Amino acid sequence: MFFILSKVFWVLARPLNFMFLCMVMGAVFLRLGWRRTGCILFAIAAIFLAMFGFTQLPDLIIHEMETAIPARMPEEPPAGIIVLGGGLGANNQTTVTGYHLQEASDRMITGLVLKRRFPQARLIYSGGTPALTGGDRPETDAASALAADLFGPDFAIEFESRSQNTWQNAEYTARMLGDERSRPFLLVTSGFHMRRALGCFRKAGVNVYPVPTDFRADEISPPFLSGDMAGQFLKLNLAVKELFGLFSYRLTGRTDSF
Repeated sequence: MFFILSKVFWVLARPLNFMFLCMVMGAVFLRLGWRRTGCILFAIAAIFLAMFGFTQLPDLIIHEMETAIPARMPEEPPAGIIVLGGGLGANNQTTVTGYHLQEASDRMITGLVLKRRFPQARLIYSGGTPALTGGDRPETDAASALAADLFGPDFAIEFESRSQNTWQNAEYTARMLGDERSRPFLLVTSGFHMRRALGCFRKAGVNVYPVPTDFRADEISPPFLSGDMAGQFLKLNLAVKELFGLFSYRLTGRTDSF
């Protein structure tokens, strides 16, 4: 139920969708003769568009999230590397390889780099399908195909393919690890997502050390303007979604962090 509610809520809370709803409601109020209310809603949408579409404010917000938790290594060699899904596509219409590298594919690349650095460590890729219907192929299929193409079918990588969100990443991976979860594991995910992921894995009893990657913020410099409105709203989407996720996870006891 939590997963379904989060998906429905995000349809309404996504920044561009919120702006569209403001304009629609503004038009409705104007039509009903409530001119002041309608104008206020249109003004909110316009201000929102200018603040986040033409400035580097989204870069500043996501940069603060990305740098909140720096990378940290254990004193002893890690027992494993846990890579969270979100960077590979397994359900693209025209793919012939079985995988497609997406924006967060740095997660997989960082995991492979760490595996080369610590060859004795277990490499675990955790990621099912985030689809509401659950009918898509899990992301682990894409990770398996990519690893096989790069290193051959015998490459040592393990998969957790049932999870649909960050809490399930932690819960199902903890079950895979069993008593070994008390040993040090490196946790690889996007920098903006690290606080929530770290909180979930520690709540699940896994001894994890953060290795953030996939940094999205551009260099912030005067006059702090941006000509890439679409890119700025993509960053704002990530930041707002993560903040809502962190807040809801804190309320439901899935993490102690906020």
